[in-house]
Amino acid sequence: MILDLPGWLAALFSTLVLIGMAMVWKQERPAPVAAPAPPAPKPVDREPVFTAPPTRTVAGIRLPSASPDYHFQFSAIVQWSPVMTGLRHADLGAVAVDALLSRAKALTASQQPTEEALNQHRLASLLGDPDIDEKGQVRTWATEVRLKLSDADLKHLQNITALQRRAQTLLLERQLEQDKRAYLRDDVLATPGSAVVWWLANNPGEVAQCVDLLGTLTRLSAAANDVPIEALEHHWDSEQSPLALVVPELSGHRDQPAEQADDQGDQPSGQG
Repeated sequence: MILDLPGWLAALFSTLVLIGMAMVWKQERPAPVAAPAPPAPKPVDREPVFTAPPTRTVAGIRLPSASPDYHFQFSAIVQWSPVMTGLRHADLGAVAVDALLSRAKALTASQQPTEEALNQHRLASLLGDPDIDEKGQVRTWATEVRLKLSDADLKHLQNITALQRRAQTLLLERQLEQDKRAYLRDDVLATPGSAVVWWLANNPGEVAQCVDLLGTLTRLSAAANDVPIEALEHHWDSEQSPLALVVPELSGHRDQPAEQADDQGDQPSGQG
């Protein structure tokens, strides 16, 4: 219309202008920028999951000791794992408990009941080691092992121990008393002379007092050796030396004068 062109030419010109403007607009349009891809997620480290072995608790089981009069009370938590070979028992827990009790019984049968605490530690150490039962079906071990005597057995054992200690004390006291009596009879008072020597050894320098005690020491020696006191007093009251009379009497055979012995040898014995 501005150029005063004919209508059909104006329409054609307008169409060409619009087509040219469209092509220019299409070329100048920026290409879309692709969005960056999100980073790949890091792999999560997962801890391995362990399945706890099956367990079964046993308590109040009587087990033998080395002494037939005493029994242990046994309790523990039995754990096991199946052995993947051969046939499988319908109740592997029962097999595990039976196998572990057999092991415990064999161990306690040789243990003394007086070593209760020591026995428990040793049994816990040995039963904590896994072992396969005799048929090879399960591997068993035990935790929280407890081993003790019953209250009645423990009290009885304590009473027996107290009585044995008392008996040993009485035996030692009696032995000391016997040794002392034997020392006085066989050494100190064996003869009046040994009694005098013993007194002087315990009272050095008291010779005069020892002389005054000769009669007493002699009587003590005679009494210790079962010499009759009446015969001793008769010899003591005579005019001869008391020691000369008493010492032969203590020896059991009194010496006779040589002349009397000769006279008896000359006399007939009176036997045909």
